[in-house]
Amino acid sequence: MELSVNLVKLGSVLSDCFLELSSDLNALGKKVEAILPFKRELGYLFRLYLISGGLPGVINHYFSNRYLHNKDSIEPVIAEVFIRDVLGDLTRLQKQETIIRQILKAIVERYGSRYTFSRISRDVERTHITTIDYLEFMEESFISFVLYAYDFNKKDIKSKGDKKTYFFDPFIFHSVKSYLEGKEVWEFITRSLEDEDLLGKLVEAIVISHLRMYGEIPFLKLANTFLWYYYDKNGREIDAIFKDDIGYSGLEVKYRGQVDERGVKRIAPVKKYIVLSKEDVGGNGDIMIIPVDIFLALLPVSERNV
Repeated sequence: MELSVNLVKLGSVLSDCFLELSSDLNALGKKVEAILPFKRELGYLFRLYLISGGLPGVINHYFSNRYLHNKDSIEPVIAEVFIRDVLGDLTRLQKQETIIRQILKAIVERYGSRYTFSRISRDVERTHITTIDYLEFMEESFISFVLYAYDFNKKDIKSKGDKKTYFFDPFIFHSVKSYLEGKEVWEFITRSLEDEDLLGKLVEAIVISHLRMYGEIPFLKLANTFLWYYYDKNGREIDAIFKDDIGYSGLEVKYRGQVDERGVKRIAPVKKYIVLSKEDVGGNGDIMIIPVDIFLALLPVSERNV
């Protein structure tokens, strides 16, 4: 009962607390403080999102199992239906299931890592053009998307540089993993929640996906015009670079017990950094540390993405 009441209060507070990434860190800090008392409720909601994603049918199924049948699980058929629909959509577009499976496998095996299109083409033993074609169709079908690295000297993406590929939703990851290995989806969900390294990658994907929805205006302003990641010749990275009218913001996902801001790579073009933690709150100078569930709760979706 207390949780329900607090969730209602949280909704009321959030209606006046949406953030703009262009805001200075002091203004952002005040909004974080406003909803910090609801951290427990947000943590509960974020865990639900890690399990069932943002797909209404999956959410309803999970809630029904948990609260009506006292069973904390998602039945295998839910993931199977989802995968069957995805494969059906792609095969209707004259895409081969064998190639789809190979590319999905390559994405899962290197989730959150960077690689070139040439590398993934070699892994799936297909031509460079075929691989890119399938990745583009998967993005148009809202399955996965490519995050490009940014070149500050050229003010453009590194078209021949390393890329990262993420799924739009955590339940897509769970379903694809289940499909590839022929095991029940709940097994992968519970395993993911217990694996700190994999969980960090899933959270990173969620953040990147939500930054896309925050800044994108479909058909007018596409994600690769304002959202990238960064790496230098020594391999050090910044998980996300977001550009708005004010300049560049750097975002790092550190979903772990304790965050050390000294580990954040600083580069001259970026004047503001947001580190997304599991629990820690704080910051100093040009860095603010915010729990990821609070940050995502404050982040609105662009009007055309609603």
